[in-house]
Amino acid sequence: RHTHAAMAAPVLSLLLCALLAGCSAFSAPARAAPGATRWATLHSLTSPTAGLALAPASRSALHATAMKENKDMLELEGVVLEALPNANFRVQLDETEQVILAHVSGKIRKNYIKILVGDHVTCEISPYDLTKGRITFRRR
Repeated sequence: RHTHAAMAAPVLSLLLCALLAGCSAFSAPARAAPGATRWATLHSLTSPTAGLALAPASRSALHATAMKENKDMLELEGVVLEALPNANFRVQLDETEQVILAHVSGKIRKNYIKILVGDHVTCEISPYDLTKGRITFRRR
């Protein structure tokens, strides 16, 4: 039968050796900036790139690259058949002649791009539900 003190002894000796050797993995984290949020502090402690000092431009490039890698979406083109409430549209795909329900993506909504019946659009379709999609681009 093991006691808690006997089980903690190897862990404590490892921490003591690491601190004496000046190991940076066990050193106290740097204090956050005065205006930093709690999430940013937690993120900086748990992030795999926490030790890397990235410039703001490269940090945004890293985020954009991570977003692009996560896309398993199918991109298909089609024609808007019907405008529905709440920025939803019925779109007939060019390749398969299938009719899907598509909503407007955030960038199109943010830039006030109007989509009308008869417009040619590019849709992202999830491989998990082939009847729903997101309109990401309106062709001229």
